[in-house]
Amino acid sequence: MSNKAILTLLRSGALEQAEKEYLRLGLDEDTSSEDVMALGGRILKAKALEQEGAARRQMALQAAKAYGVAYDRFGGTYSGINTAAMYLVAGEKTTAQSTAQQIKITLRSITPTPGVDAYYHMATLAETWLILGDMERAEQSLGDAVPLDPHNFDAHASTLKQFDMLLAAVGQDDTWLARFRPPKSIHFAGHLFEADATAPNGEADATSLSTTVLEQTIKAWLTNNAVGAAYGALAAGSDILIAEQVLALGIELHVVQPCPHELFAEKSLRPFGKGWQARFEACLDKAASVRFVSQDTSLCDDLTLAFASETAMGLAALRAQRLATSAEQLVIWDGIQDAGTSNTARDALLWRASGRRQYVIPFPFQRDPGPTQKSSEKPDRHLKAMLFADVRGYGRLSERQVPLFVEHVLGALAGVCTSSIYPPSYCNTWGDGLFLVFDSVAAAAAGAVCLQATFRSIDLERLGLPNDLALRVGGHYGPAHLLTDPVMGQEGYFGREVTVAARIEPVTAAGSIFVSETFACALAVEGRGGFRCEALATPVDTGLAEPLNLFSLRGPWSLVSSGAEAEGKALE
Repeated sequence: MSNKAILTLLRSGALEQAEKEYLRLGLDEDTSSEDVMALGGRILKAKALEQEGAARRQMALQAAKAYGVAYDRFGGTYSGINTAAMYLVAGEKTTAQSTAQQIKITLRSITPTPGVDAYYHMATLAETWLILGDMERAEQSLGDAVPLDPHNFDAHASTLKQFDMLLAAVGQDDTWLARFRPPKSIHFAGHLFEADATAPNGEADATSLSTTVLEQTIKAWLTNNAVGAAYGALAAGSDILIAEQVLALGIELHVVQPCPHELFAEKSLRPFGKGWQARFEACLDKAASVRFVSQDTSLCDDLTLAFASETAMGLAALRAQRLATSAEQLVIWDGIQDAGTSNTARDALLWRASGRRQYVIPFPFQRDPGPTQKSSEKPDRHLKAMLFADVRGYGRLSERQVPLFVEHVLGALAGVCTSSIYPPSYCNTWGDGLFLVFDSVAAAAAGAVCLQATFRSIDLERLGLPNDLALRVGGHYGPAHLLTDPVMGQEGYFGREVTVAARIEPVTAAGSIFVSETFACALAVEGRGGFRCEALATPVDTGLAEPLNLFSLRGPWSLVSSGAEAEGKALE
């Protein structure tokens, strides 16, 4: 395994596995390059940032010393600035500032190449000023850095996250960073409506006048709010009006459709007038991306529509997290809280519950809010969070080791399921495999993190089991059928999304938790528990028709270290 492969493990969230491989390969004694020597510091830094209080400071000190060894040997600004930064996080301010002063002097002798190199050169200078406590010069230098690579939002975000960490460590306010944050992302939604361009006598009717006012209001809000990307569906009425204004202003449009276009048109376009189809297709042609949460050509029910809305909200939130900026919602709503699961009211209230900012444009038309009571029929499809888990290396166990594994390893994992404050609503197992279904995606995330923490706490060598056994957990979120299994004679979960969940676990890095994009989206919308989802660099081939966008899931240190009590607090 190479240095690059260990970096891949780090980016996939497999910190413990990355550290094991780093030590196994003897890279802790490799002094051939700054990158290899700094890798130990990078592992420790990642572990430090998952902890809190004294534990974080102690681990940050170890990271600082590891980076410092690389800096002392090579004098590179990358290892040097990270040495200073981690000393500051560790509470060693004097040492941090001494190192930062050296980096500042070194930077004066370097002439960077234009573009990203020049940006990081000036951003590193800004970081030295921050560590030295001169916020005015830090702000000035960061202001000089951004124009050197103005559209590299990922690079800007990396700097901002580093600055957020440092400012938090010294208890300084971070509001001055606001002007450097990349453009925000938004979720948009609104009521369906029919709109005829003109009245029979050729004069604009009340509907077209109201539509014009809506368009002007949408344009004004977008213009005044530095939006970089917008996520939503393209139903007739409000959705298309917002999408058109988004595109007119050069903002990225990311379309999240509940079902294939033809079925969607039957339900959400054609019943509201002929003109919407052409406008829908025009928006699609200019969209930056188009996603479908279902490829089923026979069913587009309320559950599917709700699933698409939740995914669009999550994508907006995840983009904001990645770019260290904010996510907001633009919604055209009359304020009436309809019954049902898939409507503008549900979208508005779900977003509002996340605590994020929301702008409501009053819906100007009369409409029928629908039935006041939900149907009494019990549906067999439900939005569920699903986990599949297995142990890498189980197949190599000897016959004498299998009973030990079942008793001590599988038994410990079973204990997580039975002792959890938010237990799975359904469990199944075979060999080393687990299939768990949860009512809440946050509960599933907590379960996955606790499973990994429990597995890592087992002393495999003492039990006489191979030390290289590692747990893999794959998670997915989507609609599933709750049906009676005619073979087992009991209820179980079925459907395409269960198949998707099952395909994620085999491609998960050992010691990691990989989740689907829809799982990460739902978790971002809920916004509870301190969980973090980091996107893998490229889509992953799982044997399905299309590669999947997967994310590594990490949980808060308190949950990893304190078990069920911390789980309950995290999900409150």
